[in-house]
Amino acid sequence: MTPSDLLLPLSLDAHTSAQLRVDRALTELRQGRPVIMSGQSMSGTVLLAQAIESLTLDNWHHFQAGGSPWRVVFTAERLHALGWPQASTARSMLLSPEAELPDVQALAAVRATPPNVALLSDPQTATKTAESMLWLTKRARLVPALLVVEVSANEAEVQQSPWLKVNEGDVDWLVQRDRELSRPELIRVSDADLPTALAGPCTAVLFHEVHGHAEHVAIIVGRPNFNQAVQVRLHSSCLTGDIFGSLRCDCGEQLQRALAQLAIHGGVLLYLSQEGRGTGLANKLRAYRLQDTGLDTIDADRHLGFKGDERDFQVAVSMLRSLGIAQVKLLTNNPKKIEALRAGGINVVERIALIPPTNPHNERYIRTKTERAGHLKVDDEQDET
Repeated sequence: MTPSDLLLPLSLDAHTSAQLRVDRALTELRQGRPVIMSGQSMSGTVLLAQAIESLTLDNWHHFQAGGSPWRVVFTAERLHALGWPQASTARSMLLSPEAELPDVQALAAVRATPPNVALLSDPQTATKTAESMLWLTKRARLVPALLVVEVSANEAEVQQSPWLKVNEGDVDWLVQRDRELSRPELIRVSDADLPTALAGPCTAVLFHEVHGHAEHVAIIVGRPNFNQAVQVRLHSSCLTGDIFGSLRCDCGEQLQRALAQLAIHGGVLLYLSQEGRGTGLANKLRAYRLQDTGLDTIDADRHLGFKGDERDFQVAVSMLRSLGIAQVKLLTNNPKKIEALRAGGINVVERIALIPPTNPHNERYIRTKTERAGHLKVDDEQDET
């Protein structure tokens, strides 16, 4: 091999090639650039798709000049908020040529102004290709709403286009891989001693997702015996509550109480990078605005086009397995965390309830978690099985 041979691409298997294209697509969407996606259901055409959240004025004018009939694609949750309660799947809607960029942003809930639904017509069930693009926007932590147009799949024109090309099959491959693996692949990157004021001597262990950008941290408190059931807390990151002491939620105080509890007997806190129930910080703040108008925390996320909870607790299974922990006493009020660990083969021998700290700002938030999200109350029977 000569030095110039290093410029040639590596021989990549189909799995790695698909992941590479998806990773690049996520970057393109975040940076406000469209992506070309092809699919089996799009004979003779490809889908040019742009995430509405990152749509720039220059791109908007460029797309308008093309004269094509543009459509918008929304999730069923967003369609319910727009007045189509019968929608059970994602749909694409024809966008009026009279629409301007602020109108499109309002329809996608990016702009906090009332949407003009009269600009939408001809609702159609979204193609599998369009749904794959919605999956990418969620993965990019963007509002799941797209501006799309079908264009000729003329091979020469597509290849000459500067926009990234991906295939619906790339997304299918990754979704299927995640389903078969049942939990994300992680790399244990680094660790260090971490003396803390609240929990005493700890060890911080950093994990990085192999297929993704998220980093998660395990805080090992004291010297727990991993051969026995270990006290464990799964805590999704909450910048506003954990760092700034927000009173809108109970996250910051729950984090401190969990660390204090772990300090007594030793244990592990898994700090998961899943801000805003997996929607990202920007969407979490948008949801706060919607809560100020009267929506509860679940309906606010759905208003933006997300499910009530987008988190995947299987990442915790991967972390526990890497640490060599097979059985736990879980500090939680959330039965979904118990179910996720058990589904991943972790033996949850006990649930330890956490008392949610209430104040005038978070009373409704905590009530919603118990009444609508299924969280267990403090006085519910402890899970000993």
